[in-house]
Amino acid sequence: MDLELERLDALYTDLVNERIGGRAVSCSDEWFAASENLVKHAAPIFREGHFVSTGQWMDGWESRRSFGRMGPDGQRVDYDWCILRLGISGRIVKVDVDTTHFTGNSPEEVALEGTWCEASPGADAEWFELVPRSEAEAHSHNLFEVECPRRCSHVRLRIFPDGGVARLRVWGIARPHPEHYLPGEFVDLASVMLGGRGQRCSNMFYSSPSNLILPYPGTNMGDGWETKRRRDDGHDWCVVRLGVPGTIRKVIVDTSHFKGNFPDYFTLDAARADGDDALAEGADWEEVIGPNHLGPDDQHLYIDEIKARRESEYTHVRLNIYPDGGVSRLRVIGLPNWDALNEPDRIQPRG
Repeated sequence: MDLELERLDALYTDLVNERIGGRAVSCSDEWFAASENLVKHAAPIFREGHFVSTGQWMDGWESRRSFGRMGPDGQRVDYDWCILRLGISGRIVKVDVDTTHFTGNSPEEVALEGTWCEASPGADAEWFELVPRSEAEAHSHNLFEVECPRRCSHVRLRIFPDGGVARLRVWGIARPHPEHYLPGEFVDLASVMLGGRGQRCSNMFYSSPSNLILPYPGTNMGDGWETKRRRDDGHDWCVVRLGVPGTIRKVIVDTSHFKGNFPDYFTLDAARADGDDALAEGADWEEVIGPNHLGPDDQHLYIDEIKARRESEYTHVRLNIYPDGGVSRLRVIGLPNWDALNEPDRIQPRG
């Protein structure tokens, strides 16, 4: 299961994660534990013997016992629900309804619906099925495939008849909004908010390269990409798929919080490729920034150092760090080609 979750993290974005703005909007009941816990990035924990006013403290969303009860409208209560706003709108590919630490208090079945709206969904919102009503196991990662191709801005989790869920992961492909940008406006082409992905790296012993393209400044040394110490003549690298193809005009390599473990220097390559072609041996990489030394805990800005022609468009970048170390954020500022944005129906897994 851990390998499957790592694979999902490499291929897709958790669109409801709190780190990119995912939020619990409303729910039918959160008597024992708050629905806001569903979107936490950290793995759920359990504090044995830690009781609060409502009972055992639980790291998740937990409703009160409602099986067989009658609701205010005189109808039998069949399920509890929670509506969540995605941090990034997009097409959902796979869902993880994580019931870790919920043993005798997990739901028997779950379902997930989606909708698209600019504001919060009202009573007239059109909800469509993403995951049909399905059995769910206690204290487990319950993974479900999603075949619906429609874009979502919100999801509604239903649990039957009641109980607790630790985390909800909504893995998918971000779909940016070109209409939200002015003609000629520069953007961070690599940003996860536009669909950027940290696709592959030489090493992520301490943390994932997916952190490099998060929208906010790094909060600590664990909130970046850090490799283990090398004991050879090689170097570390990571490949980032740009969210939208474009020209590169400015690059920021941010080593914030890395004081004794920042790379000595770096180079940046770029390529134009379809799908995973940029990850193949012999891919046509072009050096965009030559060797430049890095310093500790600082933002390093590069404009004049960029070798790429102003009209050259790229789909991927490769950050090479020498010999190893940690980088907090990578910003690739450029002019997007929205017309070239052509997201495939499904990203093919790497063999």
